[in-house]
Amino acid sequence: MLDEVERLLSYEVRSPLALTVKVVAGRLAPDLGHLRVNYIVRDTDGTAEPSKALLDVLERAQSFIGRTLVEALDLRTKPHVVFVFDKDAQRAQRVEQILAEERAKRPAVVEEPAEDVPT
Repeated sequence: MLDEVERLLSYEVRSPLALTVKVVAGRLAPDLGHLRVNYIVRDTDGTAEPSKALLDVLERAQSFIGRTLVEALDLRTKPHVVFVFDKDAQRAQRVEQILAEERAKRPAVVEEPAEDVPT
């Protein structure tokens, strides 16, 4: 379901800001009436917060995504979709990015084969 939400944001929502959203988690209520979608903002340095314009785009897309999920996933009722910015996931992404940059800076370590020592 979350893949479908991300696909809708990427290809169906007509705003370039929707392309900056990466869906990281979600929770569908047991009654299928509410879908909470946790997301982060894709950016170059991993520190972006959602802008007011992005929040407006997501708010306008909620109903469309709910309607489309009913059709795409053959649900009985339209879930009320809510987007929630996930600060922890955004921080984790930034940490991963920093670690990857540090790994890239280090020279490759070549291990020499151990010498056979006669016993």
